[in-house]
Amino acid sequence: MISSAARPSSALTGGARWGWVPNLLLWAAMVMGSLCGALAYYWINLAAIWFAAAGALALSAIVAVTAHR
Repeated sequence: MISSAARPSSALTGGARWGWVPNLLLWAAMVMGSLCGALAYYWINLAAIWFAAAGALALSAIVAVTAHR
């Protein structure tokens, strides 16, 4: 959180002009994920956990297929 505040101030004082955007996108993704999770829980209660489990399984499968070791 400290770097999220430090990067815009650095950009204002002559640092990397767009260096703060990745942190903003990370925070925006976290907020959107929490809002979507809250809405899913509101609509379908604990069955919403299966969406998170399916997403985690899909990401794990993508990593397993694309990892070249």
